Amino acid sequence: MKSLKQRLAEFGFTANQDFDYPVQCFLGAPAEHLRCLNIQGHPGRRKTAFGHALAHALGYEHVLYHEFTSQVEPVEPVRMPSNEEETPGEQPVEAIDQVISEACALSEGETTILILDQLQLAPFVQHLRIADFLNTAVWSYADLHLSANHANLMLFLISEEDLFHTLQQSSFRIWVDEQPGNLAGDITPQVLGLGSEGQEMIHALNRIFDALKVSPTLNEYQKIIHDIQLHVRTAEHLKLTLYGWIEDLDRSRLHSAQMNTLIEDQMPVIESFLGLDQEHIVLELNLPLDEEQG
Repeated sequence: MKSLKQRLAEFGFTANQDFDYPVQCFLGAPAEHLRCLNIQGHPGRRKTAFGHALAHALGYEHVLYHEFTSQVEPVEPVRMPSNEEETPGEQPVEAIDQVISEACALSEGETTILILDQLQLAPFVQHLRIADFLNTAVWSYADLHLSANHANLMLFLISEEDLFHTLQQSSFRIWVDEQPGNLAGDITPQVLGLGSEGQEMIHALNRIFDALKVSPTLNEYQKIIHDIQLHVRTAEHLKLTLYGWIEDLDRSRLHSAQMNTLIEDQMPVIESFLGLDQEHIVLELNLPLDEEQG
């Protein structure tokens, strides 16, 4: 059976963090109200990527998504009746009402996750409505009152600011780090499919990663090793590979004078692994003698 980390990676989210324990706590908590996960982390879209990947990794049948914006939704003009028999059309349904209505309907018979993103942009009245929905499983608007199935519906909340207190009290928090955890101690030649001769190269790469202040995921590490084996022949090649595969790599740091020197210093170790140093020796031994020496 695949691990949660592997299933998350299949749906586009890679990390060295182990989410098994917090997700187990979240799913195993007594369901006194609608189950709700508050996904926290540094500003950016990594939290959103995690939410989508987790929803699919858990195998839910439906994943719905709504993002709040700072723009006011356009309201369609109301047509005035031309005679007494005609009546004005109904007011358009707000997007939040529409998506939660759909979530309630789907949850009647199928597992559903609703992701509400950028909650810090929502009017505060929506925070109050969502908090009430979590506690009662009933969403109301106009003259409608829609019920959700506790057993089938979960909410994921994502905000760049702390949640409203009542919302937080109904949620389990999980932190998604911008920088993946440090894998250096877990990376071995065997994990990367290399022989023991790859150990010195791994040490050299880890020295580079430490200086760059990054910690590649296993997937990123594997791609780097693949490039080294097939393509990397110079320090410039290595820099292009690192920038190409490591998500949070700072390009200006990578091309700094300090990093240029460090990468050049580590290249002989990589060349030795590839056997390039032996090629250089062979080439030197086969050089023709100068005419003066002949």
